[in-house]
Amino acid sequence: MDLSGLKWPLIIVVVGFVGWLGTSGGINWMVSNATKAQVGVDAERDALDEATLTKVGGYLMLLWKYEQAKDVMETSIMRYGPEAKNYYYNYYRLVRCYERLKDYQKAYNINQELIAMQAWEYDSRVPEMDNLALTGEKLKGVHELQ
Repeated sequence: MDLSGLKWPLIIVVVGFVGWLGTSGGINWMVSNATKAQVGVDAERDALDEATLTKVGGYLMLLWKYEQAKDVMETSIMRYGPEAKNYYYNYYRLVRCYERLKDYQKAYNINQELIAMQAWEYDSRVPEMDNLALTGEKLKGVHELQ
């Protein structure tokens, strides 16, 4: 059976699907799919869903959709808690989201919480204390925060 005639239609379908995943509809589908299972029932599913939310949040940041990225990462943080693999990384990325959304006080507060939690000890993707302290000082100084 010769399937060579299906090569181009299959490539077009795959490219179209990947392109659709980058749209609001595709992103909403990925988020709803990653949040439909009940947390705590299946550890493998929880890890996959948490990783999916982390990747979607990062993708949204890449597209400068910081409000949506913030919502996705907050969902991941609230659903899976500090035991999740990407908890501290998502928490750290919220600083950037709030900073881009011009909510500097919230960004500063989260940055200070990361320092208090010593988040870099749990996830190497989170900068160490010196860098977090510098970020906090810049936020506080430039935006005259409390």
